[in-house]
Amino acid sequence: MRNKLLTLIVVLILASPIFAWTDGNLVVNGDMSMDWDKNGLPDYWSINWIFATSPNKAVMDKDENIDGNASLKIEVSSLDVPNNFAGRAYQDIPVEPGKTYEVSVWMKIEDWQLPQGQEEGGVNISYWLQGTNKQWTERKDLTRPLTGTFDWREIKATITIPAKTQAFRLALFAYPGTGTIWFDNVKMIEAK
Repeated sequence: MRNKLLTLIVVLILASPIFAWTDGNLVVNGDMSMDWDKNGLPDYWSINWIFATSPNKAVMDKDENIDGNASLKIEVSSLDVPNNFAGRAYQDIPVEPGKTYEVSVWMKIEDWQLPQGQEEGGVNISYWLQGTNKQWTERKDLTRPLTGTFDWREIKATITIPAKTQAFRLALFAYPGTGTIWFDNVKMIEAK
């Protein structure tokens, strides 16, 4: 009896990570806490923050987050880059055509300002769709761009995936601007 109980305990301990990931989130490392390669950036995210070179930077922030783990922090103080290009942290997610998904991210912004003369832009959730031809569509905004300063706020939107779509490129996107942004707890779940 004791051996059976011990075996059961070991099986439950080994299986616990499987049970912990039952919220249906399709985003890998949405809480920005995994950094197995120790490069200071969250794993499973591609970060094309074109202007994130010195003095600008993208880092994991373990001090400022919504869930007690880490967040992705983007600091931009200089826009001296070709074409004043924006930036994004993104992840490609397999999806099913015809299904509706809810996308959400917790975001915090400090002094995010547009360049002088630019009237539209800010920080938002954007996306691309990949069709059966493996080509990505043009970027589309899923949420309206935000600027200024605000504490942690959850931004949500829903999308129904069109026919002949194979993947959804979820992007934490920013039009050109300066300031500091934090992203955390990114989720994409099938809407009920």
